[in-house]
Amino acid sequence: MKIHIFYRHYNVEKTDGRGRPKWFDYEKCFSNLLSTLTSDTELHIMFDGDSSTNFISNYKNHYTLYEFKAGSDQESFWETLRYIKEQNIKDDDLIYILENDYLHINDWVSKVKEIFSTYSNLNYVSLYDHNDKYFLPMYENLTSKIFTSLTHHWRNTPSTCGSYITNKKIFDEDFNVHTTIAGDHNKFLQLNQEKGRFVITPIPGLSTHCMEGLLSPTIDWENINNG
Repeated sequence: MKIHIFYRHYNVEKTDGRGRPKWFDYEKCFSNLLSTLTSDTELHIMFDGDSSTNFISNYKNHYTLYEFKAGSDQESFWETLRYIKEQNIKDDDLIYILENDYLHINDWVSKVKEIFSTYSNLNYVSLYDHNDKYFLPMYENLTSKIFTSLTHHWRNTPSTCGSYITNKKIFDEDFNVHTTIAGDHNKFLQLNQEKGRFVITPIPGLSTHCMEGLLSPTIDWENINNG
């Protein structure tokens, strides 16, 4: 089982000031990801624009590059899906669509392979333990089913962000929904209502979206960021 990572990036460095933790840095997110990869992973950089002047060009030996010009986050996401559709990916391999502002725990690869080996009916797996599920009023009565693998706990959740893992079969079956509906939350709600799809996330998180106040809880992400 190989994990094919499609890393969405554009010509941005350091921080963009969008409510980030004070230590946030795009290159550190990327170098953190590289440090966690194994022989069971394959990295594709989906670069919206010209990568030659971006820090990503310093790591050319670590990835396959695909450059395109989309000009918006939504169009970039859809172009990424179209690119994945054209790749020769085995049915039992995994597809990880990943945004460029995430940090990862070291052993996320083995834990992902473990959960997919434990359960054969998974639809979507996010590595981000969404902190908003613990304090937003809209989730006050949220009920989750708890799953266990050999070394980790997981829960089902209504939706996730634009970074998630699925298999080739689900990717192909849900392609039209993902390439026509905007908005992560609404998209996953529709997939659940129409097709019974579900998302599971780890407890504690194996990654975090690097937004102030929304980091996966119980983990010192600043320390992980500083490596």
